[in-house]
Amino acid sequence: MKAIGLHAVGLLGPGLDDFASARPVLAGAAPLASREVHVPPPGLLPANERRRTTATIRLALKVAEEATAGADRSRLRSVFASSSGDMDIIDRICDALTQPEPVVSPVQFHNSVHNAPAGNWSIATRNPAPATALSGYNASLAAGLLEAATLQLDEGGDVLLACYDVPSMDSFIHVRPIHHPFAVALRLGPVDGAPWQLQLDLGGPASADPCHSDDLEALRGSNPAARALPLLERLVRGTPGNVTLEAPLGRSLNIRIGP
Repeated sequence: MKAIGLHAVGLLGPGLDDFASARPVLAGAAPLASREVHVPPPGLLPANERRRTTATIRLALKVAEEATAGADRSRLRSVFASSSGDMDIIDRICDALTQPEPVVSPVQFHNSVHNAPAGNWSIATRNPAPATALSGYNASLAAGLLEAATLQLDEGGDVLLACYDVPSMDSFIHVRPIHHPFAVALRLGPVDGAPWQLQLDLGGPASADPCHSDDLEALRGSNPAARALPLLERLVRGTPGNVTLEAPLGRSLNIRIGP
């Protein structure tokens, strides 16, 4: 695949409040602090829509806002990737259906669909451009990156990728043990003017590179979206090289990173 430009990154996870402040941790110059994730309300949404958002929507929009700061958000095409979607809403709906008189909240039903974050992003940015929502289980990040890169190479311009997952609720924790929220966003575009260049290549049997830091490696394994951490480490360390991510269908995705 031809090279594409990586212009900006958004990040939110335990001890990682945004990409700028997380740079020392990703570079190995500071420890990963143990603290809860605070997800701010999405500043781009109107007040009525903001009140209806869920933790999943707020998580996705936070990193999307960070990665697109200074860009024309009204023209961006976007890809939203999540392995499990809104686990909290799914748990509440399943619980409601077990009651003697099952009643599902219309707002919860509205937010339960997998493309709810993408829809809220389109509303927030007044953006009529196509938005894709996809899932690839633990390979959701690689699937989203392949989709976003293909869009960029085929149609040009900038493409936003947001990948996110929230913790599993009680009904699902034993079969889908996700304990921490995590989200990452990448703004892809032309090579010219980009601080990094990426070349993607689908490889052989599934494999994935670990993080340099033990703390980040533990976080990488705790949330499918955190599979991005080895890539972010390489970006911050500024050394060209390769990173391998788990891809769908038992494949691996090799990413060549250059300045």
